[in-house]
Amino acid sequence: MGDPVLATRSLSVRFGGLVAVDDVSLECRRGRLTGLIGPNGAGKTTFIDAVTGFLPNNSKGSVLLEGEEVFGRSPHVLSHAGLTRTWQTLELFDDITVRSNLDVASRRLTVGSALLDYLRPRQRAARVNEVLDLLNLGDIAERQPRELSQGQRKLVGVGRALVAESSKILLLDEPAAGLDKAETDWFGAQLRHLVDQGYTMVLVDHDMGLVLNVCDYIHMLVFGQLTASGTPDDMRNDPEVIAAYLGHSGVEP
Repeated sequence: MGDPVLATRSLSVRFGGLVAVDDVSLECRRGRLTGLIGPNGAGKTTFIDAVTGFLPNNSKGSVLLEGEEVFGRSPHVLSHAGLTRTWQTLELFDDITVRSNLDVASRRLTVGSALLDYLRPRQRAARVNEVLDLLNLGDIAERQPRELSQGQRKLVGVGRALVAESSKILLLDEPAAGLDKAETDWFGAQLRHLVDQGYTMVLVDHDMGLVLNVCDYIHMLVFGQLTASGTPDDMRNDPEVIAAYLGHSGVEP
């Protein structure tokens, strides 16, 4: 299914004598929701940090975005190129509306982009409305994030990352953290809806039920090394996954 939107080749991250990501090569294909799992300290967030340009002095290897080498580029350049991410800690403006949160995120902080925003305000507003509709946030667009449920807040965070028109792949770092079972199921359904609409995403999360239920393909890191890859069914039955992460003969969906 689809060509690789994002790929790494021998990507490693070292902090002094600690190897946090060790020679990882993997692909995230277009139109897929790719999962990245592993125990605490496995290197999942570090992998995302390296791919998105936040660890230039600690990383080596190759990062390909739609076949183009982008390793070494700064985070804002990668974001403008379409490699976007969310963070474990939500960064929402609680005193402005959901619509305004997305509008702020849609602006690029360069002189040229500011001029384009001034000349074509309707184009930016149209993109904000498109994302609000895509995420079924239209009914709460004029409310402030502090008035929303945690699940809705998480989805607004996804919207902020998606609102850039150039977004090619979205990396989600622990987006379901702090959600209860009902909110997690609802949030997972929203992610599947995005993929069904043609978006490509990577999901890092500790909730194995969520990852196994919504992802098309999954990679597992253990101590920074890629130890298993496969479909959700493959991973449910992989002895290495069971031994290193699941702790028993499977995970209930």
